[in-house]
Amino acid sequence: MKILLTNDDGIESKITRALFEKLQENHEVTLIAPKKDKSGQGAAITLRTSVQIEKQDDNIYAVDGTPADCVFMGLMAIMKDIPDIIISGINKGANMGDDVIHSGTLGAAFTGRKLKYPPIATSISGRSFEYFESAVLATELMLNYVSDNYSENGHTGLVFNVNIPNLPFSELKGFKFTRLGNRGVPLAPEFDGDDQNVSYKIGKSGEPDGDLTGTDFEAIINKNISVTPLFWDMTNLKKVKGKLPNV
Repeated sequence: MKILLTNDDGIESKITRALFEKLQENHEVTLIAPKKDKSGQGAAITLRTSVQIEKQDDNIYAVDGTPADCVFMGLMAIMKDIPDIIISGINKGANMGDDVIHSGTLGAAFTGRKLKYPPIATSISGRSFEYFESAVLATELMLNYVSDNYSENGHTGLVFNVNIPNLPFSELKGFKFTRLGNRGVPLAPEFDGDDQNVSYKIGKSGEPDGDLTGTDFEAIINKNISVTPLFWDMTNLKKVKGKLPNV
């Protein structure tokens, strides 16, 4: 299988490099990742400005842009053949619940939603990442699942959001399909400076909130690997109330 591997943590991520080496054992893999950390960029792309590409090694490229830029550059400029699938990750930190709105990991995956196989966005859920090899193995198993169960038709727009607990592989309970949970209010930004010159740092995500039954949060709590099938079409007419204004 031809794979375009990317991330939002940057080209130097040791975890992504470990996944690259593992996938190379059985697949044709091209690693195209941001030159530096681009977490929280969502599906942003660079417009009206050139994007610089640096070839670092055979099938390894650093892009001075966003994760979505990496996928666009891979599809349109770098790779000679269109890849079969995008794998985005392995992200250092969970992408669950509301996180998917701003996640560069998910943004890159959604950019490759029209390829032969549905993209996989993969993340480690934990505050440390010493068991990242578990995430590498889980990602490889997820890739096998996708290649065995999906073909060129009928899945366009589907993206698998995979979150793996930071645990030894032997302690993981297995894969589980989930829905997105809900996070509470994020922590307030951290301010620095005065009224004339203010800087701030975005606060941490809110804690899980509401009914967690069947959610990605519940799966991680129970030591399962969460697999949330997402879709690009976010339309929800069932939630609309009242009539639109007359003109």
